[in-house]
Amino acid sequence: MNSIGSMTALPDYVTHSFYNLREPENNRDRVILRVREDGSNQFIADEVYVTQHYPPNENRGSAYDPDNTYRVNVSLLRQIQSLPTIDQNDIPRIYNVEINHNSLQELENIWGHTPGMALLLAIVLSFTFRAQSCRVTSQSTLKHEHNALIKLEVKTTDRGKARIIWSGIPKRLLNQGVMVMLYKSNNSDSKSELDRSSVGGKASGSYNTSVPLNPGLQVRLHKEVKSWWNYLGFGSTIGEEIWRGSEFHDANREIPVDINGHDASLQLFVKDGKACARLYVKKSFTAWKKTFNNSWVGFYSSEGTLDYNTWQWAVKFSEESHSDWADIPGYDVYVYESSMTMSPGVQVRFMMEKSGGEKARTPPWERLVQW
Repeated sequence: MNSIGSMTALPDYVTHSFYNLREPENNRDRVILRVREDGSNQFIADEVYVTQHYPPNENRGSAYDPDNTYRVNVSLLRQIQSLPTIDQNDIPRIYNVEINHNSLQELENIWGHTPGMALLLAIVLSFTFRAQSCRVTSQSTLKHEHNALIKLEVKTTDRGKARIIWSGIPKRLLNQGVMVMLYKSNNSDSKSELDRSSVGGKASGSYNTSVPLNPGLQVRLHKEVKSWWNYLGFGSTIGEEIWRGSEFHDANREIPVDINGHDASLQLFVKDGKACARLYVKKSFTAWKKTFNNSWVGFYSSEGTLDYNTWQWAVKFSEESHSDWADIPGYDVYVYESSMTMSPGVQVRFMMEKSGGEKARTPPWERLVQW
């Protein structure tokens, strides 16, 4: 999890333990990729392992535990892909499990685009609960597992502000009263929230905040304490924290794209609600400024438009030297912060000359979700 973007590139069902257990145990899991060069200066991941560090109380440092290291076999991925083709009524017989159909429905609401993953998680949950019935489980672990289907996200409004989206809140919590709260980052304390809203008894919903969109923003679910104070118009009192979402980075949209034919790449990101771009230039590409002398980066409101909102010459990007992104081995990083408001669909493109010659375009920023 130590490389840039490694945590944010993982889905919520992988990272929710890291954000919610908040104990020494929450940061032991690792995914290891073995890569090899294919002969054309390209690297291919040919083996994947899941493992974990030894427990902190064993004082073995950062060594990996060989007894809890497993190779992810290609056949497992094929089985996940084939799960949707199996009649759900046959799964209990094939896998010797009883699937909770309420849990399966909630999983399908989240993983509808990958039904095999939803079914796999339902099967795993069944085995997990069966194992729990045979052992004593801590109260914090039980709380975590009961809330594991809650999903809290930060998205983008059409005005460059943070939008809170929630789903999967169980009825037992809705009956108690809960609220969603926005924080600057996972490290922010409970007294430094940026915005909040009651969920209004809705298991799924959204709330547009007034907070400019920035990397690191995080949504948390809290109990909403009602008292006589509320009837005087002072709002609800903040209660116990229940669940945390992942920090916002929109990693799927922040992956750099190659600039065709050159040792450089282009990345779209957001800062203070504005659309920004980075250029990653390989250090061996020493003549990049001469090569890109007439090149420019355009900011577009959507993938389908040919008209840019704003632009900047590539050689006028500022060198970035004081951030995590500047410490990528083998590359120099340059950045431009535009005045264009970030919104769903925004895209940047790299042009070799003022009148055209597109060499790269990023995926459009997230799609607007309606509730």
